[in-house]
Amino acid sequence: MNMNVTVEKTPRQTLSRFVLNNVNYVNITHLPIHSLDTVVYSCDELNQSVGTNKAIPHVAARNIKSMNELDSFIEFSKRKKINKALVIGGAIKKSNVFENAYDVARILRNEGFHIYCGLYPQSEKWFPKIENKLNFYNGGITQLCFDTDTINELPLNDKIRIGISSISTPQGIYKYLKLCGEGSWKYIFQNWRAIKYISHKSFKINKLLSAIKFDKYHIYNFGKLEQTIEEIHSYEY
Repeated sequence: MNMNVTVEKTPRQTLSRFVLNNVNYVNITHLPIHSLDTVVYSCDELNQSVGTNKAIPHVAARNIKSMNELDSFIEFSKRKKINKALVIGGAIKKSNVFENAYDVARILRNEGFHIYCGLYPQSEKWFPKIENKLNFYNGGITQLCFDTDTINELPLNDKIRIGISSISTPQGIYKYLKLCGEGSWKYIFQNWRAIKYISHKSFKINKLLSAIKFDKYHIYNFGKLEQTIEEIHSYEY
């Protein structure tokens, strides 16, 4: 089966040519320390390096400092034919500009962007809520979730991309998630089922893939990214 795989990186992070050649898209994260200009300039640099529009910027609503910042992002994106964006709330709890992802998503959709969202299988257990989100957005990526029963209860919708961990140690995952905020760590490990897929050495990716029904994945990069991509592409259902 030809797997559909995306990855993510920070604006300053460099990915190997192997990774760039073997994924469908690369998401560029929007952390509180970065402006949207930094994010979209990184997208343009990556697109130029691979010769096609493969980069998708994150837009974290509450990380936006001013309306001018969003306007500048939109103008540059249009000029560079970057027409996709993953819109999330962001790590900052309160902002003077945007309080939630929907406000930003509406603006970007009206400007002609294809907009994508985060999906939270464990906290959005009433799946009509997820279906309603997918009626508004062009697609969604799930937050890391090791409860495969909950994942498999999601509607079998081609718009859904399942977020999985790269093959890393628990220490590597923890170090990365500290950047995303304490809530991310608690969310992922709030159920005991994670124990089945994480050993003291690494994340057991093949065991997780065999337990879920989806075939579109987004890799959260905690290390060993090349090995993770190789295992996903060589995995046989």
